[in-house]
Amino acid sequence: MRKRSLILCALLLAFWLAISAEVDLDHLLVGAVLSALTVWFWQELGPRLPHLLSVEELLLLGHCLLTLIRFIIQSNIAVAKTILLSSPPVGPVFVVMRPPIESHWGRVLLANCITITPGTVSIDIDPETGLFIVHALTEETAAELFNWQIIREISYLESWGERRSEHAVATGRSHGVDSLSTPARDYRSDSH
Repeated sequence: MRKRSLILCALLLAFWLAISAEVDLDHLLVGAVLSALTVWFWQELGPRLPHLLSVEELLLLGHCLLTLIRFIIQSNIAVAKTILLSSPPVGPVFVVMRPPIESHWGRVLLANCITITPGTVSIDIDPETGLFIVHALTEETAAELFNWQIIREISYLESWGERRSEHAVATGRSHGVDSLSTPARDYRSDSH
């Protein structure tokens, strides 16, 4: 756990230095203190933090990110055509859809993907039913949402994560005793 805290502290410090745009003694000291305080304050979340990603998980996430970037570029072009050439004409539409995504993180990821893609905005997600309300700039964009490749990518990420969790349970590395010899707890029921 100590190694994870040091890594998190270093990542927070690096982020601080990146957004401060200056690397001098003052920024370094303030960043180090804030990073250490943040890690110390949130140390209770240690068991809730996700595990370090494997190479396979990084590749899956990278593929999902590249797919999203491709859709963002395509959507930018489509929105420009709609606004500049009225092809297709602007016709705002609200869509209610229920994608086959079951986890909270998957729904949040999909909502963010919808929102950062030009021409669409996630308005609401019902956590109980998984229904999304999405605003789309055109009817064509709204229709494309129902068969969007990102939904399949996130669904695959979910199923891959479930298979990995089942393997961990089967081999006794989860829901039993963690590396500090204390009973592990299922925190999924706490998150809402």
